[in-house]
Amino acid sequence: MHVVPRFRATAVVAAAALLMAGCATGPGLAKTNSPRRTVQAGADTSTSTDPSVKQTAPPNKPVDPAFSAERLRLVNPCALIEKELLQTVGTPSRYSSSSYTRCSNYMKDKSGKTLNLTLDIGYTLTSTELKRATKQIAGLKSAEQKLNNTSCFISAVTQESPAQAVRLQVSTGTDGNEACEPGRKVLEGAVRKLKGNPQKYSPPKGSPVEVDPCAIVEKSVLAPVLGASPRALPYGLHQCSWTGQSAQMQIEFKTARIPKDGKFDSRSVETDLGGGLKGYQSFRDGAYPTCELVLIRTRDQADAGEIVEFIVAGSKEKELDRCQAAQAFAKAVLPSLPQA
Repeated sequence: MHVVPRFRATAVVAAAALLMAGCATGPGLAKTNSPRRTVQAGADTSTSTDPSVKQTAPPNKPVDPAFSAERLRLVNPCALIEKELLQTVGTPSRYSSSSYTRCSNYMKDKSGKTLNLTLDIGYTLTSTELKRATKQIAGLKSAEQKLNNTSCFISAVTQESPAQAVRLQVSTGTDGNEACEPGRKVLEGAVRKLKGNPQKYSPPKGSPVEVDPCAIVEKSVLAPVLGASPRALPYGLHQCSWTGQSAQMQIEFKTARIPKDGKFDSRSVETDLGGGLKGYQSFRDGAYPTCELVLIRTRDQADAGEIVEFIVAGSKEKELDRCQAAQAFAKAVLPSLPQA
């Protein structure tokens, strides 16, 4: 396992590739169908460069209640790009989901050429990306970034501080057609679906999918490693990290394929956390020594499940038993997690 500096989108364990003919779901997360909520016909769907809708939501609030983090954590992203929507731009293939908030469909466009789509909800934007949001999709500020005419990244801003978006990545390959045009159409449809009453997960007992990772960690838990005033850095809907005193701590909830022996890394060592609970920790030395501790929260018969990952890292010079700190971190947070 490997930690990315400043913890921006770590990928420490292999997430489950959940391929289904219809909409994919996360491991152990069954789909639920909700009654349709009508989105007003005639709502603005323009892509003008001078948005008429001014999004001025206060900090930590979405631009519309439909985009609240509490709501988005349970939304099945594959349900937002349903077959009928994708058929407007080509021929859909199978869906795949590698996390709670991501869904992909590697399909063909109407001319039979490559059209790969990946949708993320609760996607964290940088300040630069937010400043680029000068267009508009389905009543939301939007930004586009185009690469070599074969890739396009389109974000519809759902919250401004901290900045989050519904984001669509489009790739057409070297022989493909222009990438942004079909992307706009799909993202507009996805946002409209999200504003309605999209299909949601039905979490199994013990699932952390609904938990706000930043809210369940007390400052007193962080203080021994980071000091009295750590800085919180939320990322997406299921990850939070804190920095201070040349060190970092992070918690993240993930979908994962659970190894038979529970070891997600060749360095993993089984760790007794008390009360019959086991974790799997691994230490990685280097310029920024890091300890990662994984706890399995749900697991189905196909070994697809959900985990909580605790990370403690610090500069080489910092005197700190990182794995001992990771264990203390986990033990302090466990009572606040849903129990299996």
